[in-house]
Amino acid sequence: MRLERFRLSAIGTVLGLIFVLAGLLSADTGPAHQVLQARPILLGTSGGSINDRTRSQCCGGTLGALVTDGSTQYVLSNNHVMARSNKGAPGDGILQPGLIDQAPVCAQDSNDVVATLSVFEPIHFLSFSNLGATNTVDAAIAQVVVGKVQSDGAILDIGTISTTPATAQIGMAVQKSGRTTGLTTGSVAAVNVTISVKYGGCGSGRGLARFTNQIRITPGGFSSGGDSGSVVLDDAAPPHAVGLLFAGSDTDTFANPIQSVLGSFGVSLVGTSGQAGFPLGRWLGWLLPGRGVARAEAARPAVNASAQALARYVMQRHEAAIMQQGGVVGLGVGASELVPGEAAVEVYVVRDTSALRGALPAWLDGVSIKVVETGEITARTGFCPLDES
Repeated sequence: MRLERFRLSAIGTVLGLIFVLAGLLSADTGPAHQVLQARPILLGTSGGSINDRTRSQCCGGTLGALVTDGSTQYVLSNNHVMARSNKGAPGDGILQPGLIDQAPVCAQDSNDVVATLSVFEPIHFLSFSNLGATNTVDAAIAQVVVGKVQSDGAILDIGTISTTPATAQIGMAVQKSGRTTGLTTGSVAAVNVTISVKYGGCGSGRGLARFTNQIRITPGGFSSGGDSGSVVLDDAAPPHAVGLLFAGSDTDTFANPIQSVLGSFGVSLVGTSGQAGFPLGRWLGWLLPGRGVARAEAARPAVNASAQALARYVMQRHEAAIMQQGGVVGLGVGASELVPGEAAVEVYVVRDTSALRGALPAWLDGVSIKVVETGEITARTGFCPLDES
């Protein structure tokens, strides 16, 4: 009997591997995420506010995941995707696909509304009257229109996720399914991140906003404009949500910790409560080029917990002074390049120059400083010119 159970378990594991492998091989790099989805829709697809347009362009992003307050289901995405960077109002229609993927482009078709805006966490922009403004999340939720979104919250190319969130760890393998780049994978490069994010938008919400306690993810191809609102997940089976993607650059992606997002609205994830199984994504990352976790990323060692705590303390102690340095756009706690397993305070700069390095210390209170050229960090909004034909 025991042998028979083992045989059945082995068969189940192999079949599961084949199923996920087939799914990854068929997963696209974006186009299938941009089209009109059959109702009820899968998430990880194009969406946004029906009002997110100007006379010359429209904007959009990704409808990330499904959440619930115990009685009502909501779509989760960014404030700047569903609430137009604080300009939205309760009841605003949320489209799938978003305006940037409508036919014609920027068409405001109420037939494509799948949810209505419920509430958003305001983004506090830096100003002369509020130079100390900070944020922890760029998030909004929209109540699902009955029958318009799959009730299990399934995400395109990923499937149903765990109802239990996970905490980001340096070196953690992660994945996301988004409007522009589809299914991509990478790893957590830094935590406890403070960054200054530039917002453009369709005539609203323009400015600079500072975010604290964020997550940095690499490589650069993990996301692009239009992937805002995607949920970042680990590689377990079923996957656990780790963060909500909202900003990035050519080299990096940044996400809000999912616990902070959920706590802002008093909601929980919709999915399966099953226990984590075989981490297929991690194995597939070594088997398939471009799928799973990049090999160099997967090999990154974990950072010693006490060293990480020290680096976080040192970063917070010197944060104000370093952020005032010209060309610096953020700080975080990552892995040291000098000693495996040790932590470093990362300093994010628009451009890595000898002059800037000369202005920054190599060590702070016994913790090494690692300069990371991120370029300018912007909200991951998707833009499209208005079709005037």
